Amino acid sequence: MTNTIDTLDTELLMALNAFLSEKAVMQATTLSRTSLHRKRVAGEFPEPEVLSQGRVGYRIRDIASWLERPDAWSSH
Repeated sequence: MTNTIDTLDTELLMALNAFLSEKAVMQATTLSRTSLHRKRVAGEFPEPEVLSQGRVGYRIRDIASWLERPDAWSSH
Protein backbone atom coordinates (compact mmCIF):
# COMPACT_ATOMS: atom_id res chain seq x y z
CA MET A 1 0.00 0.00 0.00
CA THR A 2 1.42 3.37 -0.97
CA ASN A 3 0.85 6.49 1.07
CA THR A 4 0.27 9.51 -1.13
CA ILE A 5 -1.17 12.92 -0.37
CA ASP A 6 -4.44 11.69 -1.92
CA THR A 7 -4.82 9.07 0.79
CA LEU A 8 -4.23 11.45 3.71
CA ASP A 9 -7.41 12.55 5.43
CA THR A 10 -8.43 16.14 5.96
CA GLU A 11 -8.01 15.91 9.73
CA LEU A 12 -4.35 14.97 9.36
CA LEU A 13 -3.74 17.72 6.80
CA MET A 14 -5.33 20.24 9.18
CA ALA A 15 -3.15 19.00 12.05
CA LEU A 16 -0.06 19.35 9.87
CA ASN A 17 -1.18 22.84 8.82
CA ALA A 18 -0.52 21.74 5.25
CA PHE A 19 -0.53 23.88 2.14
CA LEU A 20 -2.75 23.65 -0.92
CA SER A 21 -1.72 24.62 -4.42
CA GLU A 22 -3.64 27.32 -6.26
CA LYS A 23 -5.06 24.62 -8.52
CA ALA A 24 -6.37 22.66 -5.51
CA VAL A 25 -7.86 25.85 -4.05
CA MET A 26 -9.59 26.63 -7.35
CA GLN A 27 -11.07 23.11 -7.38
CA ALA A 28 -12.17 23.28 -3.74
CA THR A 29 -13.76 26.72 -4.04
CA THR A 30 -14.91 26.52 -7.68
CA LEU A 31 -13.41 30.01 -8.14
CA SER A 32 -11.35 30.93 -11.18
CA ARG A 33 -7.80 32.27 -10.85
CA THR A 34 -9.12 35.76 -11.66
CA SER A 35 -11.85 35.53 -9.01
CA LEU A 36 -9.32 34.37 -6.41
CA HIS A 37 -7.11 37.35 -7.22
CA ARG A 38 -10.00 39.82 -7.04
CA LYS A 39 -11.17 38.43 -3.71
CA ARG A 40 -7.62 38.53 -2.29
CA VAL A 41 -7.17 42.16 -3.37
CA ALA A 42 -10.52 43.03 -1.75
CA GLY A 43 -9.47 41.27 1.49
CA GLU A 44 -12.19 38.67 1.05
CA PHE A 45 -9.96 35.63 0.61
CA PRO A 46 -6.85 34.25 2.35
CA GLU A 47 -3.47 35.30 1.00
CA PRO A 48 -1.09 32.57 -0.16
CA GLU A 49 2.32 32.17 1.45
CA VAL A 50 5.60 32.04 -0.43
CA LEU A 51 6.98 28.49 -0.18
CA SER A 52 10.01 28.97 -2.41
CA GLN A 53 11.03 31.08 -5.36
CA GLY A 54 8.11 31.04 -7.79
CA ARG A 55 5.92 28.82 -5.60
CA VAL A 56 3.10 29.77 -3.25
CA GLY A 57 0.61 27.79 -1.22
CA TYR A 58 -2.56 28.40 0.72
CA ARG A 59 -2.85 27.16 4.30
CA ILE A 60 -5.49 24.45 4.40
CA ARG A 61 -6.89 25.91 7.64
CA ASP A 62 -7.43 29.28 5.96
CA ILE A 63 -9.24 27.72 3.01
CA ALA A 64 -11.37 25.52 5.30
CA SER A 65 -12.32 28.61 7.30
CA TRP A 66 -13.22 30.49 4.13
CA LEU A 67 -15.30 27.56 2.86
CA GLU A 68 -17.30 27.49 6.10
CA ARG A 69 -18.40 31.14 5.76
CA PRO A 70 -17.18 32.76 2.56
CA ASP A 71 -19.48 35.76 2.91
CA ALA A 72 -18.19 36.53 6.43
CA TRP A 73 -14.46 35.99 5.82
CA SER A 74 -12.20 39.01 6.02
CA SER A 75 -8.45 39.41 6.15
CA HIS A 76 -8.76 42.86 7.76
